[in-house]
This record gives sequence, structure tokens and C-alpha cells, in this order.
Amino acid sequence: MRNLFRGYYKPTAEELSEIWKNCIFSFDTNVLLHIYCYTPETRARFFEILTRLQERIWIPYQVGYEYQKNRVYVIERYVKAYERIEKSLNEKLQDIRNDFQEYKRHPFINTQEILEDIEQVIEKVISQISIAQDHHPNYLEYDELREQLSDLFEGKVGQPYTEEELENIYYQKAEKRFQYHKPPGYKDANKPVPKSYGDVILWFQLIDYAKVQQRPLIFVTDDNKEDWWLKYKGETLEPRPDLIQEIISEVGNDKFQFYMYHSDQFLDYAEKFLELPVQPQVVQEVREIVLQRTVNKRIAVESEYLRSVGYDELNQVLEIEFQKGEIYQYKDVPATVYAGLMSAPSHGKYFNANIKDVYPYHKVS
Repeated sequence: MRNLFRGYYKPTAEELSEIWKNCIFSFDTNVLLHIYCYTPETRARFFEILTRLQERIWIPYQVGYEYQKNRVYVIERYVKAYERIEKSLNEKLQDIRNDFQEYKRHPFINTQEILEDIEQVIEKVISQISIAQDHHPNYLEYDELREQLSDLFEGKVGQPYTEEELENIYYQKAEKRFQYHKPPGYKDANKPVPKSYGDVILWFQLIDYAKVQQRPLIFVTDDNKEDWWLKYKGETLEPRPDLIQEIISEVGNDKFQFYMYHSDQFLDYAEKFLELPVQPQVVQEVREIVLQRTVNKRIAVESEYLRSVGYDELNQVLEIEFQKGEIYQYKDVPATVYAGLMSAPSHGKYFNANIKDVYPYHKVS
């Protein structure tokens, strides 16, 4: 029974140790993009591990393509953070000033003195933000992180599918998988075409590579959706067994092994198996970024009005980032409305007609 359903049996510690000895490591787009979120210390550890494993790393063409296409959005988000945080602080300060007007003549509270103290603190913080901004690398002018990744993955990127192969995947294989909720990719079915097919293409390219290499494969992804991971009561337990079962079946090798990690797990195990000095603060930072991006993840859209859109299906919360930088959350938005927004020819027109002034909202930043 175990041999027939290998995907449903989690590898033991001894089996994982054996996999690590000679497996190939492949990485998702989100893992590569998260290097722009890391502190210098965490980034250095990540590159140190990739360098140690350089002869055994590889990425599908789809990952490379999505990285090149989306890196600018990630870079821009952190560049604009300075301006947004400063703006938020000034707005909060003005709110405090307005609130204090009511108690300007309070008999026992010196509101003016308190206000001056708060102003000094905020001015100090804004000054620190300005210094940090001055030292922020201009990755749009010269992206040293992309240069490092390019060197590491030189000759280690898969080949693209032809247009004919993509058409077949889009309208035959992917749509059929979506219909039956066959992982991965069906959670992206509401994304605009061809973004909705990204995970399916990535998965097929992983399978194709595994067939050729006939070596154990570990895939590192910071995607946390249920079409990649087995979940129970909101907790992520392990990679979906049916995914592992599919790739094992497709490779057709009784000795082939496949497993998945999030970035923090990958770094944690790498320290152990590569016998590196332990850096728990690095693993913790990466874990927090993975969780944060899971909650707040938005999808970039092509629109003169909207920049990115995210949706929390469980709580029916729609989060929209506008081109001017403001972020708003809309409550009680049905999934059908989110799907309509993402598939509409004009995201801005759909938003104005079906969401704006229809659902309660509040400004996030």
C-alpha cells in the first residue's frame, strides 16, 4: 500500500536527510522576489546557502519570467514606503492636534506640552526615515540582487514552452484542472488570463524537468494557498499529497522523491544539513515575511486607476491599491464581485460601477 500511495506518506527525518544529500532545489517566483524584503543579514545568509548549493539549483522558465516581470513592482513598493510612512505619521499628528483642540483648556492636562513632545518624537522618526531613504539602493538603476541571482542561475533555467504548447495548456489541461479543483493553480482561476495559468505552467515544467533528471526534487515556495498545501482548521500541515502523488506517477521512477518547503523551513534545514552557524533571527524574519505576504498579498493589475488587488475569501475583504499609492479595504465583497473585477476588460470601470460606494470601506494607508 505504501508504494502505491507514496505521496500520502510524509518522509521520515532519515528519508529527508537522504533527499538533501543529492536532490535538486527549485524555487518559486515569490521566493526570489522576497530577497528585496530581507534585511542585509538575512539576504546574505540566503545567498550563502544558494552559493553552497549552486550545482544543485534550478528554476522553471515560468519562475524566471515572473521574476523579471514583477521585480519592479516589489522594488517600487519599498521605495514608496518612505513617502507613505511619512505621510501617515503627518496625518496621525494632525489627527492628534485636532483631537487636542477639545481639551485645549483642560484644568489639569497640559495638552500643549504633550503635543510638543509628540511632535518632537514624530520629527525624529521622520528624520530617521529620511536617512534610511538616502541609503536605500536604487535597484531600478542598478539591481545588484538580480545580478547575483543571474550569476547563480546561469544555465540553470528551464526552456519556455512554444506558443502551441501554451495554447494547449491554457485551454485544455489548465481549464480541466480548474473545473475539478485539481492542484495546483485552481485558486488562481479568477486571475486575468494568462496569469491564472501561471502555477499550472510552473508545475508542468517541474514535472518535465524531473522526468529528465530522475533525481529527488525539493520545491521551495512561499505560496500558502490550499492548492499547494494540505490545511486543517486554517493550519498548514504539509504539501498536498495529491501533488506529490502526481509528480511521482509522472516521473515513473520508484526511487524518485519530491517534497516542498516554505523559505523559512528551507533556511532552517539548510543550516542543519550544510552545518552552518545557526541564525535563528534570520529564520524568524523570513517566517514573518512569509506570513505577512500571505495575509496582504495583492496581484498587480494593468490599469490606469488601480495598481494591485487582493482578496480574503474567508472574510470577504477586498483590498485595493490605487495608482496614487492609497490602499483601501472593502468589506462584505462577494467572491463573484472579486472575480468580475479581475476578469473585467477595464478594472477601473468595473470598480466604479460595482464596488465604489457600494461596500463599506476604510483606508489602510
